[in-house]
Amino acid sequence: MGPRSSLPGPLVWLALNVAVSISAVAQGGTTEPYTDARHLTAIPFGGHSHWAQPWRSYIETVPAHRFVDGIGVGFTAPEGASEDLIAEMLARHGVRHVRIEIGWGNLNWDDQLPPEARDRLAKRIRACASRGLRPLILLNAHHGAPCPARFFERVLAAPARRGDTTVRLTDTADLALGFSGLSNLTDYWAAEALITAIDGDTVTLSKPLPKDLGEAGASVPMATLKYRPFGPPDSADTAATTEAWQRYAGEVAGFVAEALATAGQSDLGFDMEIWNELSFGSNFTQLNAYYEPKAYDYNGDVVWGNLVRATAEYVDQHPAQFAGVRLCDGFSNTIPWTASSQEPARVTALSKHPYAGRKTYPQDEQRGDAYNAVFERDAAPGFVPTYSVSFPEYYATFLQTETLFRDLAPITTDIYGTKHGRLAREIDGKVAPCEVWFTEVGFAPNENGVTDPERALALKAKTTARYYAFYLGKGLERLYLYAACEGDLWLGVVGDRFVGYAKTHTEYPEDDWSYASPALKVIQRMSDTLSDGMDRDLAATRPIHVESVTDQHGATVFEGDGTPQHPSLYHRDVLAVLPYQVNAHRFVLAYYVMTRDVLEDLPAEEFDVSLTGIRADGAKLRAHDPITGATVPASAVASGADGLTLRLSATDYPRLLIIDEVE
Repeated sequence: MGPRSSLPGPLVWLALNVAVSISAVAQGGTTEPYTDARHLTAIPFGGHSHWAQPWRSYIETVPAHRFVDGIGVGFTAPEGASEDLIAEMLARHGVRHVRIEIGWGNLNWDDQLPPEARDRLAKRIRACASRGLRPLILLNAHHGAPCPARFFERVLAAPARRGDTTVRLTDTADLALGFSGLSNLTDYWAAEALITAIDGDTVTLSKPLPKDLGEAGASVPMATLKYRPFGPPDSADTAATTEAWQRYAGEVAGFVAEALATAGQSDLGFDMEIWNELSFGSNFTQLNAYYEPKAYDYNGDVVWGNLVRATAEYVDQHPAQFAGVRLCDGFSNTIPWTASSQEPARVTALSKHPYAGRKTYPQDEQRGDAYNAVFERDAAPGFVPTYSVSFPEYYATFLQTETLFRDLAPITTDIYGTKHGRLAREIDGKVAPCEVWFTEVGFAPNENGVTDPERALALKAKTTARYYAFYLGKGLERLYLYAACEGDLWLGVVGDRFVGYAKTHTEYPEDDWSYASPALKVIQRMSDTLSDGMDRDLAATRPIHVESVTDQHGATVFEGDGTPQHPSLYHRDVLAVLPYQVNAHRFVLAYYVMTRDVLEDLPAEEFDVSLTGIRADGAKLRAHDPITGATVPASAVASGADGLTLRLSATDYPRLLIIDEVE
């Protein structure tokens, strides 16, 4: 493991015993109040805003163990690389959770995991769990292999052309109406065009061919699905598919418990996610996707809730098989409609995949109602600022509909009569919190035009620090970066250099610091800081409030038009201050300027931050940079019985201020 001396060396301790008044010079100013619920509540669903900051609708003091226990990574490893070494690298640098997919298509026709899949997956699960990495098992039915299926090829007896609704085959034996079909016509998609009739060597298709398949004698890929895609909720086919899905969940749970040797324990040592993304590989949820024109009249959206409820019901009926297993609703990953208030009691969390691409305004301005700095709807056309955005907190804003904070915040809001928010669910008349997890998210440098690996690694260190410090500090329970081994230029968390090592070695390096990616180093430094002195039993934290943020430089995110409705957005308006409580007398504040384009590195800027809730008399503080490991400037410019004003040097990624009160 890397030397602990990589953490800050001797730290400067400062007594908070000064009392200096603060005043802003002409070019600076003050953001006050820092928190205002209207940043979230004043923007209705469908609205957007460049000024509203829903993350500033509240501030919470988060127990430090929530940060330490919230760090996850999607587990991937290239062929030939030791999964034991990859898992070791993650665990030694602060990762606590991994996400592993066991899709329904892994099961054979007998609804069981075949021996080869069992061996491969068990090895991966044990490699992670033996190092303290808790697996989150993704249950999914990607339409390329959505369920138990038989894959085969047949030969064309006549040319098949685009637009044809019938195809002649040299062999139609063993084809099942409504279950067999032509595959991979527009995508990796099993039985994409189902066979609806057979007449001799001619089969009728559920949709016209989208392309030419070839001449007589050409082979075409086909599949027979054991279960029909989810369709009308009251149909026998959908009931059969749902029951088979439930059995699949049980089969996977039993296999994972067996792999972990935890059967019979009160906590089996893993969790489960129900579905991946509706925007990716999810045609199996919609029977009508296999037909053109649509063959059935029903609301296809009901599958989102129905399948989650069916899974939760099965789990409730088999408690020993799912002891300690927490469930999250993966249908919510890419849509805003799912809500905590509608989740079954057995579901722990909504999960999200908040990937965000680059946008440049005003050309990428969202259509619809725009809201200004005084939380009023602009008359069209309104003023749109000029700037570019690519940053981890995109969905923590209202730059487009919808903000993640509708579900993440402890404030309950409404979308078309449905209550959203972490505390919106009630069971038996009592609030039953529903957490939020990010089960996939990450920043891809090459998708932002970055071609230099060193620059890419540095950017991922910056965004990694922002992802974890910000979202875990605003109430998120878990965040899984995607993914372990996906390349230095793309989404990889483990560096390519170590991946190469893992392909040629079986022993973990004695000194791994030179192999650790900058992203893993920053995770370790942040986790170590918050672990130092941590009270794991701490539940009720002391509220720390930010009263105001003042600067003297007046740096801006973008320039406004000079009106109260469309002012400039200042760096002080987007200074994120995230309080964590380590124990009864130690706090760690993560703070940084939430710049809108992470490609533009920000030189350090000074801010005066007024806090309440800190017992400042005799307290000591120190600050460090988790990317460089260096001590950074921080001082007190005012203190009182229940608060203090800090002068902080902030950049565009989190620095950590440690405050130790007198015990």
